[in-house]
Amino acid sequence: MVLHRDFLMRQIQQLVQVLLQVLFNKQEGNHEVARSVLDEGLKSTFKADLNELLTMERKTFMELCSPSNSFHAGLAVALADLLREEGTDPALQRARWLYEASIATGAAVSLDALEWLSGPEGKDQAS
Repeated sequence: MVLHRDFLMRQIQQLVQVLLQVLFNKQEGNHEVARSVLDEGLKSTFKADLNELLTMERKTFMELCSPSNSFHAGLAVALADLLREEGTDPALQRARWLYEASIATGAAVSLDALEWLSGPEGKDQAS
């Protein structure tokens, strides 16, 4: 159990680091580098790049955050934050799925994410 928890915490930490690098590169105008960092981070964490994640059906996609058949909201929120930063319609739709599933488990979600979910950008991704 401890090894499983440590593995999940490492995955979350990886995604947070990727998000920081993506944000930094986008702020610096290095959008291609940001996309490359995002792809590599996703491959490292989930063994799938962004394009693969964005073509997954909902059930398969949600299983990414369900190691050992148990949904992990912390991992889901970290991935949702990354997908929101990507900003494409398929990425935003999947971010919504992850946030909603996390909220349903009673997990903490940032105020920013909650506002996004209830705002026009989040509502556009309701399907």
